[in-house]
Amino acid sequence: MPRPLIGISTRRLPATALGAVPPGVADAPIEGVFSDYAESVAAAGGIPVLLPRSADVGGLVDRLDGIVLAGGEDVEPHRYGADPVPQSTVHDAGRDEFEMALVRGAIDQGLPILAICRGVQLLNVTLGGTLVPHLDPGDGIDHAMTELHRSERRHVVAVEPDSMLAEAVGRDLDDGCVVAVNSYHHQAVDEPGAGLAIVARAEDGTVEAVEDDQRRILGVQWHPEMHSGLDPVFTWFVEQARSGPYSPRRLMPSGA
Repeated sequence: MPRPLIGISTRRLPATALGAVPPGVADAPIEGVFSDYAESVAAAGGIPVLLPRSADVGGLVDRLDGIVLAGGEDVEPHRYGADPVPQSTVHDAGRDEFEMALVRGAIDQGLPILAICRGVQLLNVTLGGTLVPHLDPGDGIDHAMTELHRSERRHVVAVEPDSMLAEAVGRDLDDGCVVAVNSYHHQAVDEPGAGLAIVARAEDGTVEAVEDDQRRILGVQWHPEMHSGLDPVFTWFVEQARSGPYSPRRLMPSGA
């Protein structure tokens, strides 16, 4: 069976983010993403495709088999009825708009979605949910552990045992339905969007994952692509993409 095409959302940065560049191109925008995303998709058997925001969303979802929403800057707070907080990162309205359209297009096309860190926040807002604008480390776990190596698993999350996430995490899940994860975020899902169920929380109660098991949408607050070795979440996701678009007929009992 052909390897599925997996689209990965990107972020836009000035060329100077690459380091020293000729003055004439210093203000030229580049679009990209940490290579861990593409390497994980490829290792799991998919073909990674980076998605520039200039692309036509309808044309993309017609050709892709699955979507990965990558991490990055905060979603604009007005999109979920909140005000900026002092800890807010820079915002990118163009990225928000492109990825929100991508989510809607993927859902319309029946494509599976894997949303990571910012991705799960963007997904939730797109579906009408809200976010916690800032997690105070004094309230429990310091979720923004930016000084640590990206592969280091620093806290645990409790996973709902009968969830799609539990199936996806697979071998990493211990007998108590707990998995250790890395952590690079200062925001989190508050009220889940339409169709999304909370399926994992940190020890301090922070929402760590949401899903819609009928539409094969999974969002995690940690970065599975940065864990050492191939994280089973990517293996699971690529298999979902390989199986083709979602159809309500799959959910009907045999003989219906």
